[in-house]
Amino acid sequence: MIQLIKYPNPILKQTAQPWNFANKVHAEQVQQEMLTLMRLHNGIGLSGNQVGILLRVFVMRTQDGREFGCFNPSIIAGQDTVVGNEGCLSFPDLWLDVNRCHKITAMYLDSNAQERIIELEGIDARCFQHELDHLNGICYTDSMSPLKLAMAKKKLFKKKRKV
Repeated sequence: MIQLIKYPNPILKQTAQPWNFANKVHAEQVQQEMLTLMRLHNGIGLSGNQVGILLRVFVMRTQDGREFGCFNPSIIAGQDTVVGNEGCLSFPDLWLDVNRCHKITAMYLDSNAQERIIELEGIDARCFQHELDHLNGICYTDSMSPLKLAMAKKKLFKKKRKV
């Protein structure tokens, strides 16, 4: 069974390799295990890096409740960049403001290797971009200046001490 990997594990900074549907790893099984783990941790997205799989796969749940896996995902187009608050299962309770496209058109393969094109906006677009960043070895903390990140971590530390 897969497990959630948390910062500072170095796998979070590694680039995932393309998913090969011809290999012995069964896409549907990996997708289901990742969705189960995502639900267990009350997340809306989870990337391969976050579970120790250095392959280009992530799962997500949209605001209308659809859950699916994205294999070898990419963004075709994006527009309307906005700042929004994000969290990450690998950085528990750390919420940061991140600049991302509000609307995207994306492409991915589903667990049956069928190409899908999807239009996402708001939190769904933000989630897709966040998980795609993970596959590229980029964490949402990388978008912060060291000073802003240190302040956010200090605020989190103080909050946890009060509990």
